[in-house]
Amino acid sequence: MSGLSSDQLHKSTLGVYSNLMEHFNPGLQKLVALGNSYVKAFQALAISSEAYFSAVAKMGDQAIHTLSSHSLGDVLIQISETQRRLTAEMEGVFQWFQIEVLQAMEKNIKLDEEYIEGSRRVYELEVRNQAEALEKQLRRGTFRDSLENSEYMIYLKQSQQEILKEEERRYRFLAEKHCGLSQSLLFLINKTGASLQQKADGWKEKVNETRGSRPRTPNHLDQEAQLRGSVNSLLQTVARDEDMSWAKREQLALGRVPSRAPSPLPSRSRSSSVGESLGLGGGRTMKAVVSHPSSSNPKLLPFSRGETIIVLVQEPRNGWLYGRTDSSLRQGWFPAAYVAPNEDFSNTLAIRILSHTRNWSEPSYYDIFRTSCMSKQKNHWFSKKPQYEQSAAH
Repeated sequence: MSGLSSDQLHKSTLGVYSNLMEHFNPGLQKLVALGNSYVKAFQALAISSEAYFSAVAKMGDQAIHTLSSHSLGDVLIQISETQRRLTAEMEGVFQWFQIEVLQAMEKNIKLDEEYIEGSRRVYELEVRNQAEALEKQLRRGTFRDSLENSEYMIYLKQSQQEILKEEERRYRFLAEKHCGLSQSLLFLINKTGASLQQKADGWKEKVNETRGSRPRTPNHLDQEAQLRGSVNSLLQTVARDEDMSWAKREQLALGRVPSRAPSPLPSRSRSSSVGESLGLGGGRTMKAVVSHPSSSNPKLLPFSRGETIIVLVQEPRNGWLYGRTDSSLRQGWFPAAYVAPNEDFSNTLAIRILSHTRNWSEPSYYDIFRTSCMSKQKNHWFSKKPQYEQSAAH
């Protein structure tokens, strides 16, 4: 550009200033807005990914507890965990992108607008002053050198070189930031790509292995174990419900809880232990027939069914006894009907269970469940199967 005239140099310099103010900075501002949208979109994707692969892991957990698909469930859980780790790694890349690229660009935009605008005003003012000085010299005839070597032309050339460097510096900044982004993505790919490929091959191999093996048909022992577990769970539920209803009926007949703890049991000898002097020893040993759940009343003693209770009073008060559990030092009141002597515990519990089971309608839950299991072995559950994959013949 050494052969350009002064007007051409001046217009070229102003053109670079205009490009930075009217195109580069607005373009950079648009990149920041789009980049922030990009980050928000990935964050939404990460949330959806977490929800989806959590559901995949739950399906895998279900498969693990089946007789036919244990290995497939393991594959599903491993895929879910791997995807979660990959998403976490990507979140780190996007965090770097937001801080090192977007925030840096946004900061430079604000600073650059003031700098470029001020630099252009200084340039235009200096060009005007240089042009007026040169014109005065020409009028007076004191200018003896060529126009090419005048201070005016030298300033125009220097100003153009400086603004071109400023323009190049800004595009280099943009390119360097995105080179860093590419390097971060490449590092992530190199870090996870090889291991992910190995895992994917292993998962595919496990899935293919299941095609050649028939699902194991539940044998007699499996059926009996499943039936026994279901019946035990049912009996526990019934017993718990019976405890709750029986306890409610007993509590309706109770009087108010005594306002304070009873006095220590009498007739303690001097040789009694410290625990006995505090009311922690002696008393009658009884068994809890039903559970006495915790409550907000600190005067009440909570315990579980079958737990050993040390009763520290001789007779009930308003239907309440006072004592402590054998497993702790806590003392409190509890309904007298909730406990029974050790020798009567089994008989009391059996009478309660028998009185409840007599109310069951026939046939029993055991018979219904057993009949249901037998019928499912003889009949198909679905008249049509969902077409998840093509048969081997095709």
